[in-house]
Amino acid sequence: MNSEAKKRQIDYPHGNIRVYWSATLTVLSVILAILILPKLELLLSYLLLSALLTAILLAFKMRFLRHSEVSETESSAFGLRSLLILVIVLVVALAVPLLLAPLYPELWFISLISYTTSVSVAEVLSFLIIKKG
Repeated sequence: MNSEAKKRQIDYPHGNIRVYWSATLTVLSVILAILILPKLELLLSYLLLSALLTAILLAFKMRFLRHSEVSETESSAFGLRSLLILVIVLVVALAVPLLLAPLYPELWFISLISYTTSVSVAEVLSFLIIKKG
């Protein structure tokens, strides 16, 4: 079973520079959110939305990386379906706050900064998971 696990080990497809940039962007996004969001409930909304989007993006990223070694016919069908689901989730995650922006102007800012943070955190976490595993 150990040899099978080693065969299925995932390689990180990007360089370390990308991870450093993602970590820097994460720190800058969090600092920006702390400085700009005046109320505690807005900051908590930012953190919850960031955590939710990070979990979704990380799950898709790890799933794509695991299936990158599958045969072309299986991976193309899998890739198209998963890509479609990912696009729908991200469009909904960004469109709903846009539609509610006239009612809650802070919500659009929170969704954008959460999205930026989530993409960066998912990149760093995928790197750490792959290097550890």
